[in-house]
Amino acid sequence: MSTEPEAEHLKPHSWFRIWAELAGAWAISLAYPIYVHVASGPEALTSLGIRRLDLLVLIAVVSLLGPLIISLAEITIRMVFGEPFRRIVHGLVLGSLLALVLWQWLLGQESPELLRSLLPLALALLFAWSYVRTELVRNFALMLSFATVVVISSFSLDYPIKSEFWGHQAKASTPKIEKDVPVVMVVFDELPLASLELPDGKINPAFPNFAMLSRRADWYPGAVAVADQTNFALPSILTGEDPDPEGGNRPTPAGLADYPNSLCRIAADGGYEVHSYETITDLCRPRWNLGTQISATLRRATGVDDPYFTDELAPGGIARKVTKLLTSPFAMPWGQFDSDRSKAFDDFISGLPSDPRSFSLLHITLPHVEWIYSPDGTTYDNYKTPGDDMLVNPESAGELNRNAQMMMLQLKFTDHELGRLIRKMKADGTWDESLFVVTADHGTAFQRSGSRRILGSGNEGWIVPVPFFIKYPGQQSGRVVRGTVNGRDIAPTVMSTLGLEPLPDMHGRDLTGRDGLLERRQAAVVGTIGGGTEVDLKAVRSERRAASQYMQRLLGKSFFAPGGHSRLLGQKPAGLTEIPSEPVDPAAFEDVDTSSEQIQALYQASIQPPGGRDPGALAVALNGRIVATATPWEEAGTWHLGVVLPTAAFRDGANDIRVYAAGGGAGR
Repeated sequence: MSTEPEAEHLKPHSWFRIWAELAGAWAISLAYPIYVHVASGPEALTSLGIRRLDLLVLIAVVSLLGPLIISLAEITIRMVFGEPFRRIVHGLVLGSLLALVLWQWLLGQESPELLRSLLPLALALLFAWSYVRTELVRNFALMLSFATVVVISSFSLDYPIKSEFWGHQAKASTPKIEKDVPVVMVVFDELPLASLELPDGKINPAFPNFAMLSRRADWYPGAVAVADQTNFALPSILTGEDPDPEGGNRPTPAGLADYPNSLCRIAADGGYEVHSYETITDLCRPRWNLGTQISATLRRATGVDDPYFTDELAPGGIARKVTKLLTSPFAMPWGQFDSDRSKAFDDFISGLPSDPRSFSLLHITLPHVEWIYSPDGTTYDNYKTPGDDMLVNPESAGELNRNAQMMMLQLKFTDHELGRLIRKMKADGTWDESLFVVTADHGTAFQRSGSRRILGSGNEGWIVPVPFFIKYPGQQSGRVVRGTVNGRDIAPTVMSTLGLEPLPDMHGRDLTGRDGLLERRQAAVVGTIGGGTEVDLKAVRSERRAASQYMQRLLGKSFFAPGGHSRLLGQKPAGLTEIPSEPVDPAAFEDVDTSSEQIQALYQASIQPPGGRDPGALAVALNGRIVATATPWEEAGTWHLGVVLPTAAFRDGANDIRVYAAGGGAGR
């Protein structure tokens, strides 16, 4: 074996240099686009309860672990095959990582597939050859290692990461809580008071558990939402503080770093057991283990569970496949807007503490979109992408009526789940002495072509008035407490019940023992993306009555007759003219299992009315009996209908669904 020194350019690179070069290329090609999707909005961290330590682990996994594994493999290759061969492998790996950057750019430019295949391949081979042959390219690779620091620093200073990483406010001190009063708070989402309330101002008996609260608890019919967005509203509800006055698309993230004085934290520091479930905010306790948090973050950043994800990291969806494989051992969090919501409710109810020294909070996205629940808890496919549900109402009356029916049926399911929670508390013996609070963060609007979610002229009566009930410890009979209240009043009321003084930043009022609120406020400030927005409460009350009247006209006779003609329900369609229809998914009705958790109760179809004219109201017969009516709509020259059918009318196996003209009514 030769003892002569190796040529300078063939000296083995240090382990650190190998890792640093790999980490730099990895940072540009994979870590950076992953971080962009991780830092994707105010809920990016809070929806999974990710805090400072979790972020450090996430950075180690995303930026450091992959290059470490590859560098160890290269060291092994050098030990077996020598440094020259290791450099060839190293050049190919670096070239492939840099080629990914080019491939991602070409994908974003919608370049032809052949070009996306050939150019990155050519770049990878050219870089590998140049790395082996020239010191210039090797020095470039070494300089590239600084990208790791740049990318990590950029991520840690990005919104909303910097709030969790760097900006932690001081929390107030809390004395030991001497009282033994169980507190249970339920905050629903997208629940307008107009959907619960009849035009005469009473709670609709179709929702028996909400109606019970209006009789057995203090009901505040003048309650208004403190904000039209969860990220603004929940912190105010749990801290008593005003919503972020700046608003904007980058509000203060709704986590403990920026809202340390939440009721959850105060209760825990005072010696109470805290039991909580939050879908969007992180104002209580961490609810997922570290493996689940990191795995869920990576899956979201690479689009593993999102069929509409377009920012692929590598050809053939390989990034998704690898991420799915690596994260498969970890349980995933409950989904915010899908069928997991019933499981989250189950988990909350089953884990409810029986100890009176406990504070329980549930914020659940019900009856929030997506609307997929029948009243019995079975689910159906609503045939719409999530984006179609989120912000703007449809233009046609038929689609709007379908949406309103879907929401109201999901609200019946929500009422059912509320009843289960109350029965669990009674079974545990905590109901009588509990402080039980039920409200919603904001409402949602049903107006043709109007905003479903964002507060604006004309929809205040849908979005601002919210249900607000408080059952005080020992309370046996209810009261209707007139006057304007909002979510900020909850925190001081809870503090008073626990024998604590409200904190200076709690701007609400203690509602304990109040028979009425004497002040007659004519305006309220609601937090929005545009900042604090003043609304005229007189106009809000008028619009709320109009909203209740719309729901009563649409579904007052039956929740299954949004097309009117409720007298037809239960009848045979004898004498009615059948209209040919083609459902979106015919197979969904060919082999129904009535014991399943999913029954395709939504019947959505294209129809062929005579002459292509407006057919008016339609009757839908299931297995020979009319079970629903609907209002059709026209789109691009084709008529459609959509209506939810009662699950009890389905039978096992094949089901026969036919559409008939009910007679009368407008179709648009």
